[in-house]
Amino acid sequence: NKKISERMIEMIERDYETDLSLDVCAERLHYHPNYIKTVFRKETGVSFSEYLAQYRLGKAKEWLMDTDLKVAEIAERLRYHNSQNFIRYFRKMEGVTPGQYRKKFRS
Repeated sequence: NKKISERMIEMIERDYETDLSLDVCAERLHYHPNYIKTVFRKETGVSFSEYLAQYRLGKAKEWLMDTDLKVAEIAERLRYHNSQNFIRYFRKMEGVTPGQYRKKFRS
């Protein structure tokens, strides 16, 4: 079981800029989506989508501090089809907008 969640985490770390989903992981690992969903939650304590969202959020924070990418470009690279959804999620998780976050950590 440990192997499955470790392999899923490797996929997330490698393919977070693609349309990665539980179904895609299941297909690549040759397991049923419900099975890997259960194993992943049991091993990591969070759902696949939560883990992926948190990983992408970490990347967004990295890029906001280390690059001059526009917020819309970051949202697009992280597979948000609408940058407003990205901004909303970022604010919900961090308490500030991506733009405010960048200002705060760059000054």
